[in-house]
Amino acid sequence: MRVVSRIVLGGVLLAVSSVPSLAQATAVQTGVLKFAYVNSGQILESAPGRSEALAVFEKETLPMRTQIQRMQDSLQSIINEYQKAQPQLTPAQRSQREAAIGGKQQEYQQRAQAMQQSAQSRQEELMAPVMEQVNKVIQDLRSEDGYAFIFDSGAQVPFIVSADKNLDITTRVLDRLKTLGPPKLPAPTAAAPGSTPPVKPPATGPVASPTGVSRPRP
Repeated sequence: MRVVSRIVLGGVLLAVSSVPSLAQATAVQTGVLKFAYVNSGQILESAPGRSEALAVFEKETLPMRTQIQRMQDSLQSIINEYQKAQPQLTPAQRSQREAAIGGKQQEYQQRAQAMQQSAQSRQEELMAPVMEQVNKVIQDLRSEDGYAFIFDSGAQVPFIVSADKNLDITTRVLDRLKTLGPPKLPAPTAAAPGSTPPVKPPATGPVASPTGVSRPRP
């Protein structure tokens, strides 16, 4: 499972606050606004607590990934057995076996989807303290230095086309984060995200023909 985490800041990381700082007030009076930018991807990659959060996530979701693989292997085994026996089956027997396979496939897909959604929620929960700390540091630097805006050069669709590298405060953000250290992560879950009872042998049930299994020709 690919773990995907990012700082969702939509091009502009932080806008000017409702109560301007002294530095901002001076900038407005002189007609000069201060700008800066950061690379959110670089910050998140090195943010304290990220590796710990991902390690917890990998450990907690290992049973889930193992179960999904077992379901896939079980379904493939059922399909292989059917394909071997298919030439000797009557049309009625084929339809019955295909319905059973289709039912099992649908069941596995629903269970896998539920587990993956649960795992995604847990990943977001684990990363929340890291994200909050990153955003707080960026907000603090913006306020302290009187920046009107801090842009994100690491967004999926970069808002910045070209900029003076002296305006890049990514290193300052990372240095401040290092002084704070990793934030406290949420307590471990009692069970793997989306865990369900062990897979049982397939049961019959009328559904559409699954992928890899063809219905008999009339």
